[in-house]
Amino acid sequence: MAFLDDIKRFGKNITEKGKDAIEITKLNSQIGAEKDKIKDLYLKIGEAVYRAYVAGETTGYEELCAQIRASEDVISELNDKVLELKNSTKCSNCGNEVPKDTAFCSKCGTKVGE
Repeated sequence: MAFLDDIKRFGKNITEKGKDAIEITKLNSQIGAEKDKIKDLYLKIGEAVYRAYVAGETTGYEELCAQIRASEDVISELNDKVLELKNSTKCSNCGNEVPKDTAFCSKCGTKVGE
Protein backbone atom coordinates (compact mmCIF):
# COMPACT_ATOMS: atom_id res chain seq x y z
CA MET A 1 0.00 0.00 0.00
CA ALA A 2 2.82 2.42 0.80
CA PHE A 3 4.14 1.95 -2.73
CA LEU A 4 0.81 3.03 -4.27
CA ASP A 5 0.63 6.01 -1.93
CA ASP A 6 4.12 7.03 -3.06
CA ILE A 7 3.05 6.79 -6.71
CA LYS A 8 -0.05 8.92 -6.03
CA ARG A 9 2.06 11.56 -4.26
CA PHE A 10 4.56 11.51 -7.11
CA GLY A 11 1.73 12.00 -9.63
CA LYS A 12 0.32 14.90 -7.61
CA ASN A 13 3.78 16.51 -7.44
CA ILE A 14 4.18 16.23 -11.22
CA THR A 15 0.72 17.72 -11.75
CA GLU A 16 1.44 20.59 -9.35
CA LYS A 17 4.83 21.25 -10.96
CA GLY A 18 3.18 21.26 -14.39
CA LYS A 19 0.60 23.76 -13.16
CA ASP A 20 3.41 25.85 -11.66
CA ALA A 21 5.32 25.76 -14.94
CA ILE A 22 2.23 26.95 -16.81
CA GLU A 23 1.65 29.71 -14.27
CA ILE A 24 5.32 30.77 -14.50
CA THR A 25 5.02 30.94 -18.30
CA LYS A 26 1.89 33.08 -18.02
CA LEU A 27 3.56 35.40 -15.52
CA ASN A 28 6.69 35.71 -17.67
CA SER A 29 4.46 36.55 -20.63
CA GLN A 30 2.74 39.28 -18.60
CA ILE A 31 6.14 40.59 -17.48
CA GLY A 32 7.26 40.73 -21.11
CA ALA A 33 4.09 42.59 -22.09
CA GLU A 34 4.64 45.15 -19.35
CA LYS A 35 8.28 45.60 -20.43
CA ASP A 36 7.05 46.20 -23.99
CA LYS A 37 4.65 48.84 -22.67
CA ILE A 38 7.55 50.55 -20.90
CA LYS A 39 9.62 50.52 -24.12
CA ASP A 40 6.70 52.06 -26.00
CA LEU A 41 6.36 54.75 -23.33
CA TYR A 42 10.10 55.48 -23.51
CA LEU A 43 9.72 55.86 -27.26
CA LYS A 44 6.77 58.23 -26.86
CA ILE A 45 8.69 60.29 -24.31
CA GLY A 46 11.66 60.48 -26.66
CA GLU A 47 9.47 61.50 -29.59
CA ALA A 48 7.80 64.19 -27.49
CA VAL A 49 11.16 65.57 -26.39
CA TYR A 50 12.45 65.58 -29.96
CA ARG A 51 9.30 67.32 -31.27
CA ALA A 52 9.77 69.97 -28.58
CA TYR A 53 13.42 70.37 -29.65
CA VAL A 54 12.41 70.78 -33.31
CA ALA A 55 9.82 73.36 -32.24
CA GLY A 56 12.61 75.34 -30.57
CA GLU A 57 11.69 74.53 -26.98
CA THR A 58 14.35 73.90 -24.36
CA THR A 59 14.29 70.25 -23.40
CA GLY A 60 17.56 69.65 -21.61
CA TYR A 61 18.40 67.11 -24.30
CA GLU A 62 19.57 69.46 -27.02
CA GLU A 63 22.86 67.62 -27.58
CA LEU A 64 21.17 64.27 -28.10
CA CYS A 65 18.51 65.85 -30.30
CA ALA A 66 21.22 67.50 -32.40
CA GLN A 67 22.78 64.06 -32.88
CA ILE A 68 19.41 62.75 -34.09
CA ARG A 69 19.12 65.69 -36.48
CA ALA A 70 22.61 64.95 -37.85
CA SER A 71 21.68 61.30 -38.37
CA GLU A 72 18.48 62.34 -40.15
CA ASP A 73 20.55 64.54 -42.47
CA VAL A 74 22.89 61.63 -43.25
CA ILE A 75 19.89 59.36 -43.93
CA SER A 76 18.43 61.96 -46.28
CA GLU A 77 21.72 62.21 -48.19
CA LEU A 78 21.97 58.42 -48.44
CA ASN A 79 18.37 58.17 -49.66
CA ASP A 80 19.14 60.79 -52.32
CA LYS A 81 22.12 58.70 -53.49
CA VAL A 82 19.92 55.59 -53.67
CA LEU A 83 17.36 57.50 -55.77
CA GLU A 84 20.14 58.75 -58.02
CA LEU A 85 21.45 55.22 -58.56
CA LYS A 86 17.90 54.04 -59.33
CA ASN A 87 17.41 56.99 -61.73
CA SER A 88 14.36 57.96 -59.69
CA THR A 89 13.01 60.94 -57.83
CA LYS A 90 10.38 61.62 -55.17
CA CYS A 91 7.00 63.06 -56.01
CA SER A 92 6.80 66.60 -54.63
CA ASN A 93 3.19 66.04 -53.61
CA CYS A 94 3.02 62.58 -51.99
CA GLY A 95 6.67 61.50 -51.66
CA ASN A 96 6.18 58.40 -53.82
CA GLU A 97 9.28 57.16 -55.64
CA VAL A 98 8.92 57.62 -59.41
CA PRO A 99 11.33 57.03 -62.32
CA LYS A 100 12.83 60.29 -63.63
CA ASP A 101 11.52 59.63 -67.15
CA THR A 102 7.91 59.49 -65.86
CA ALA A 103 5.71 62.50 -66.55
CA PHE A 104 3.19 61.92 -63.75
CA CYS A 105 3.26 60.25 -60.33
CA SER A 106 1.55 56.87 -60.48
CA LYS A 107 0.20 57.32 -56.94
CA CYS A 108 -1.30 60.80 -56.93
CA GLY A 109 -1.10 61.98 -60.55
CA THR A 110 1.01 65.07 -59.85
CA LYS A 111 3.23 66.11 -62.73
CA VAL A 112 6.81 65.05 -61.94
CA GLY A 113 9.43 67.78 -61.98
CA GLU A 114 7.16 70.60 -60.89
